[in-house]
Order: sequence, then structure tokens, then C-alpha cells
Amino acid sequence: MASGTTASAAPKGKRKSSSRRRLVRRLIGLGIPLTVAAVAVVLAVYTQITLTFEGRVWTLPSRIYSARLHVVPGMALDRDALAARLERCGYARIDAPPLRPGQFRVRGGALDVNVRAWKGGDRPIPARRAILNFDREAIEAIADERGRPVASADFEPELLALVFGPRQEERQVVPLKDAPKSLVSAVLAAEDTRFYEHAGIDPLAIARAMFKNVESGRIVQGGSTITQQTVKNLYLGQERTWWRKAREALMSVILDLKYPKDRILEVYLNEVYLGQRGPVAICGMGSAARHYFGRALPDLSLAESATLAGLIRNPGGYTPFAHPDRCVARRDQVLDAMVEQKFVDPAAAAAAKKEPLRLAAGGAGFAQAPYVVDLVRAQLAAAYPATALSEQGLRIFTTIDTVVQSRAEQALSRGLDRLERDVPAVHRQAAKRRLQGAVIVTDPRTGAILALVGGRDYQDSQFNRATQAHRQPGSCFKPFVYLAAFEAARGAQEGGLTPASRLDDSPLEMVSGGKPWRPENYDGGFGDPVTARFALEHSLNVPTARAALGVGLKPVIDAARRCGLPEAFEPLPSLALGAQEVIPIELARAYGTFATLGLSAEPRILDSVESADGKKLDSSPPAIKEVVRPDAAYLVVDVLRGVLTEGTAASAASWGFSGDAAGKTGTTDDTRDAWFVGFTPEILTLVWVGYDDNARTGLTGAAGALPIWVDVMMGSRHRWAGSSFPEPPGISRVEIDPVTGGLAVDGCPQRREEVFLAGTEPEPCAEHQSALRRWWHNLFHKDKPVRSL
Repeated sequence: MASGTTASAAPKGKRKSSSRRRLVRRLIGLGIPLTVAAVAVVLAVYTQITLTFEGRVWTLPSRIYSARLHVVPGMALDRDALAARLERCGYARIDAPPLRPGQFRVRGGALDVNVRAWKGGDRPIPARRAILNFDREAIEAIADERGRPVASADFEPELLALVFGPRQEERQVVPLKDAPKSLVSAVLAAEDTRFYEHAGIDPLAIARAMFKNVESGRIVQGGSTITQQTVKNLYLGQERTWWRKAREALMSVILDLKYPKDRILEVYLNEVYLGQRGPVAICGMGSAARHYFGRALPDLSLAESATLAGLIRNPGGYTPFAHPDRCVARRDQVLDAMVEQKFVDPAAAAAAKKEPLRLAAGGAGFAQAPYVVDLVRAQLAAAYPATALSEQGLRIFTTIDTVVQSRAEQALSRGLDRLERDVPAVHRQAAKRRLQGAVIVTDPRTGAILALVGGRDYQDSQFNRATQAHRQPGSCFKPFVYLAAFEAARGAQEGGLTPASRLDDSPLEMVSGGKPWRPENYDGGFGDPVTARFALEHSLNVPTARAALGVGLKPVIDAARRCGLPEAFEPLPSLALGAQEVIPIELARAYGTFATLGLSAEPRILDSVESADGKKLDSSPPAIKEVVRPDAAYLVVDVLRGVLTEGTAASAASWGFSGDAAGKTGTTDDTRDAWFVGFTPEILTLVWVGYDDNARTGLTGAAGALPIWVDVMMGSRHRWAGSSFPEPPGISRVEIDPVTGGLAVDGCPQRREEVFLAGTEPEPCAEHQSALRRWWHNLFHKDKPVRSL
């Protein structure tokens, strides 16, 4: 029996051993692919993390900026306009002295600003205090914080727009070394006190959070480390599954092993979501500091650092704009945590708790000058691919002066509202169609566009009437007729005129294009012969048509083309009265030739483009050439000055305009278009008013466009106040009889000084000259006009 038992036991042992071997083989067979799979997963995660952290972590939107603002004592700048610009730039208006950059105070007639430092564009702007004292809407003096006189002050460019890709995230990447110690400590106290101790995940924090949540009966605390939050934000999104948590833990450990803690923290501070500005997410501490406090990150106080750190947990619930009390309570919790961790001493925390919220204008920056932004984007698209604009953080500087731009937008809106309210013909149409308009403001010396408004309401219509509309200029074309005629007078060419030349104002009829053409003056009447000056100042149609026919339509077209209008004009007599279409921006350029006494500057809105690290990629210097002799251009300017003092725009004074300027009203047939283009040597403003469907407005240029022009110009005096037109060589001034246009003699009942191209002065007034004087002059001086009698 014993031997039988032993024999039966051996096979059983062998069977167990065999089973174990099979199990081991199976485990090995499963383990190898599992190990391979695990290694593959780890390698894939490692590669994913490495590619991100060692490449470009974020896609950064490009920023479109205005020009910087340079101010000096004596400049005619409105205090409230400058304060509004500061608020749009995110400065915080406070009642106390502005001790830190990004703050300002309005006190009586003074504006006390702590200017933020700025790098970029043509030169940096240092951080400094500037106190601007205003007197009668002008800067009387500028001083520093000690009261010492300062020669000038510069303010940073204003952010007009961001060029986004699919993700609308505003982010300003700031190196960790530039983050204040108070901010780093506040974030660690609020989110991960053991950040520099754990290996990417923190079991103690997880256990502590679970205990708190069980104790409270709800989720009141999370256990995610800063490393885990960074992984979630960069790679995983917001889904809540066990698989996502497992991946998060693995990636956090790998990230912690691969990179220094400071690098992880730097990425976190630039990645973390901290609120919303409309559809745009505020990401990173740099953009949050500007959004909430109007300050650069290094300038944050302890209280402000604690506020931003407190927002991380619930940006919407703790936003200081909507929930200031909750925000302050959360800030104080963070300060208590900082004391507990010995990051700050209790006295400093207590002082920070007493600091009031001083918030910036958080709504500024992403919706400025939309017609300008569209034009800039269209021009950039020709030179930069869409991905470069939406991902590489380019900094695009324009020529826009936002003080002028803001005034232009307001003036157009106010002016059109007034017309629809007060003008019966417009009021009756208000329910059917909205009156539209456009404003262009340029520096004619350089072609820089200082302001551009393409319509009444961008949300209602994105059509840019300033750069895309084709409209008849009406009487705004007439100066080019007289320019051609004045130029022809230099060589005694056919049709040459001087401002004193007399033009017939009797009925005119001719055949044009196979049809009869009978020009009429605006009032439908005719009159006695008038001087060329009077005809242009009062915008008479019939004398202007005669002037154009006298000098020839081809020279008129050539003069207009040289000044910047298109070459496609048809040589029809109605051209002289502005019956062929132009684009407003082209007309502005053409008038700029008068303002500069013969120089044509191509309109430019782009100034320069820089990479995200400040390297200059592109610049757009002025493109200027002489197209008209200065003395001929000056004659036109001098007559156009009379438009504002004696002619069709004389009502400008009643609207509040004062200053030395020249300009021209424009009204088309059937009052479909109302224009005014006016300028000083430094600034030119064009205003157009009309309906998009070309319906009649019943408005003249003086009634529809001129009041808006005055509003814009009086809000832009820092660009032109006190300037006058320089008289170039080759100009002669003599006294004439304003009725006959002849050189004034003793018998002339009226006299006025008139300007001429040297050598084109008129003969003595025949109507009032004695027979003896005429005989004497004809005998000895018939080839030399008498200068004065």
C-alpha cells in the first residue's frame, strides 16, 4: 500500500510543477507585451512632453497697436481725452497719489500719471511719474513727482486688437525671474505648498483633500499639484474620468523627472486660466495683471499678487469686476495661507488686507477701431501667412493716434444722430434707411493715417466706406480744375488763370456724349462775371465748367492724377463738377498734396512689425514725391482758406472752429453725397455723409459734413493748433480790385490783397483807372504791371 501511495503521489507533484511552469510561461507571455506596451506609453508620453516643453508651448496672437502718444507743454490736448486713453490702456484711476506704474489720478486741472515702462517700436519708454497741468484744454506744464519741469512725456501705444487663431486666448509670456516673489509665494500657498518637495503628485495633498471633502460632505478642496494642473491644461482638457486621471498622474511624474521645478512653475504661471474678457480667455499671470490691475507683472503689490492667486480656483466666481466682496475674502484667505507657510510675516499680510481693490478698465483693448483693424489685417495678409499672424505673437505698430481716432468715431456718431433728428428730409427716411458716413484723418506730410472710421456702426455693417466706397466727389473736385488753370498761367498757356481772373457766370450749353449738357449753379441762378477766387470759394458750377473747358480736360485730369486720384477719369465736361467716382482715401491723399504745397505722400497705416522677442521684421517709411510746384499749390491753398472764412464753409466758425485752415465743401447732384475736406499743414480730415443705396439726403457739404469735420478737428488740436501755411518762393502779393480782378488803382472803391505766381499779376483796373494813367502805362510800362497805385 505504501509503495502504491508513493507511486500515485509522484505524478500529482509533477502535475503541480507543470502547472506552475505553465503559469509562469503565461505570465511571462503576458508580461512581455504589457511591458512593451507600458514602455511604449511612457516613451509616447515622454516624447509628447518633450516636444511641447522644448518647443513653442503656446500659440500667441499677434497684437495690433496704435502709435505712441508724445506730449509737450503748450500742446492743445484735452485732459479728459488723455484720461480716457489711459483707461483704454488699462491704467487704474485712483483717488490717492499714483505710487506704482499703471495708476493715475485726476485732480482739478492736473493729471498725475505713473507711466508704465514700455519696450518696442522706435524707442523704449521708461517708467516714471508725470504730472500734467492743464489750462483751457491745453497742457500748461509737465513736471515730475518733485515738481521739477519736464520737457515732454510719452505714453505707450494702445492695444487695438489681437489677431487670433482658433483659440481666443490672451497671454503675455513672462519669465519666472520677472515674476515678483510675492506672486510666486501666493500661488504656492494657494495651490501647492509642497511643490518643491513632491515628485509631480502629492499623496499627502490627496489624502488631505479627501478628508476635507468627507468632513464637509461635498467637494471643497482638490488634491491636484501645480504639475498636475499644468499637465491637465496643456495636454488633457477638463474631462473627468479615471483614465484621464491615470494619464495625468503618469505625465506629471515624467514631467517632474524631466524638467526643473522652476521651468514647470514658469509654464504654469503663463498657462493658467484667470478669467474672460468677452469671448477672449485671459490666460497667464502677465495678461491677468494687465486685465485686472493695469500693471506689468513685476509691479504687483502683495495684495494684488494674492488676488490673482486666489482667482485660480474659480475665476468666474471671484472676479473683482463682478464679485468684489468675494474676491477680497478669497484674497485674504490666500494671505492667511502665506502667513501659515511663513512666506510673509503677519504684519505685511495685515497691511495687504487693508489695501483696497484698485481695478483697471478691464474691458479695454480688444475692440478698438474695427475698421482700422480690418484694413491692417488686409495689408498684413499680403506679406505674412495666416498662421504667422495668429500663432507667432507678432507686434504690429500702426500710425493711428487713438485720441484722434476716438474723437472721429464720436464725432461721426454724434453728427449722424443729429442730422437724423434735426433735418426733416433725413428724419423722414430714418425708419427706412440709416444715414452713413466716413471719416479719414491723416498727417499729409507723411501720409500717416491718424484715424479712420469706415461707417456708423461696425456691428451693423463691416463695409469700409473710407477705403471701399466709390462715390462722386461733387464740388470737392473743383480745386484740381483751378490747379491746372493756375499752372497754365505760368507760361501764358491757353486757359491759364490767376485767382483774380474773371470768369463768365452766364448760362452754358454744350453737347457731351451725344446729349445736351447745361450746368447750373446750386441755387439754379446765374450772375455777373466773378473772379476765379470767388467762384471756388462759393463753389459756383458754371464758372468752374468754363475754367475747365478753357484750360482743357486733359490738363485737369493730369493735375488730379499727379495729386493721387485714379487715372481712369473720362474727359467729359461734367468731370469738372465731380461727376465721376473716387474712393474717399484717394481724395484725402489728393488734398494732402495741397496741404504740403505739392508733395504727394502715399497713405500708410502700418508703421512697423516686430517679432515676439522684439526683432524688427518690417517697416513702412513714408513714400513722398513732389508732383506740383509749391507756388502753384499755394495759390489753391490760399483760395481754399477763403472757403472757410467767406465761402461755402464760413459757418464753421458758428460750429466752434477757429484756426488757420483750408478746405472745400462737396455736394453732388440731387444731394446724394455731402463732403468736406479740410486741412492745416499738419493734419487733414475728410468727412463723407450719404446713404449706401445712393438715395438723396437733401444735405449739402456745409450742412451734412462740415459740422462733423469741425468736431473732429477741434478734438485733434494737439496735432495742429497754431500752425499756418508757409508761403513759398515765387509768390507775389499785390492789391487788386476784388470786383474787376484788375490791379488796384487810385479810383478803385474796394481793395484786397491777392496772391499770384510771380509774373502773372494782372493789368491795372481798367474800369477805375483814369485815361491819362492808362495812356502813360501803355506807353512806357505795357509789359510791366503796376504794383500799387
